[in-house]
Amino acid sequence: MTIYEATDWREQFQGNLKPGTSLNVDLHNSGPWDVTGLQLLISLVRTGKHQDSQVRFVLVPASCRDVARRAGLANWLKSHSVSEL
Repeated sequence: MTIYEATDWREQFQGNLKPGTSLNVDLHNSGPWDVTGLQLLISLVRTGKHQDSQVRFVLVPASCRDVARRAGLANWLKSHSVSEL
């Protein structure tokens, strides 16, 4: 999930996030990561909170965890994750 795929991912996320529901986002096939991808996850969680919806990340790849660690957001990502690869 990089800057080049962010628009496509954002549209998919928005289409699946419904007010008052839970959304588990499976990230195991997400490919390479950069800060833009991490920003998209943060935005998704914040949007979910505004819609009274819970967003959780499933099968978070090491590349995503590494970007979060370098950005100082490893604990944030872990707090919103159900499992890691």
